Amino acid sequence: MKIRMIIPAIMATAFIFSCSSTKINSSWKAENAQTKPYHNVMVWGLLAEKDSSLRKQMETHLVNDLTSKGYHAVSSIDVYKSKAYKKLTSKEIVDEFKLTGVDAVITIALLNKEQEEKYYPGGFYNQPENTNMYGNLDKYYSGIYERVYTPGYYITTTSYFWESSLFEVKADKMIYSVQTKSFDPNTTETLAHENGLRIIKDMVKKKVILDIAPKEEQ
Repeated sequence: MKIRMIIPAIMATAFIFSCSSTKINSSWKAENAQTKPYHNVMVWGLLAEKDSSLRKQMETHLVNDLTSKGYHAVSSIDVYKSKAYKKLTSKEIVDEFKLTGVDAVITIALLNKEQEEKYYPGGFYNQPENTNMYGNLDKYYSGIYERVYTPGYYITTTSYFWESSLFEVKADKMIYSVQTKSFDPNTTETLAHENGLRIIKDMVKKKVILDIAPKEEQ
């Protein structure tokens, strides 16, 4: 009977994981902002040092998504290495971006991370009753056994709440901002991949960036 007890939990877990996704909660574009072919984009993750691995993944995937559309994009961790978590003033940060030729910065901030534990009762209480399976005592006993004796179980889900913004370095102003929610991704790689694609797609849709960056003149 151990197999019978485990199967419902596995099925429920698989269903939840299959529905994992990242969705946009809201996005904004500055009034009168024009679509521009940015030449040097810095992707800058704003996460605590304990989340350095996740930050690396988030930056890398967004950099790759921008690169696939012809933009020159770099990860802040790749550029600044050990300085990535050094506390700098806002002026020092902007000045350093200007010195390195960065014309646009896309931030990725982890606003919140929530975990929720839900209890799922045993048996198949949510299934409609099938009277055909209760034609005799043997079938009735087998069916009721599943409904009564299969134990309940807990499943923990995790939600990530993100905010990403695009700043023009020269003008020193925000052009675009988006908030996304990632619900219980299978892995942090999946989370980073889905989040990057969502952001790029929305920026193209809102004409913040071009779908394909024009080739720079030699």
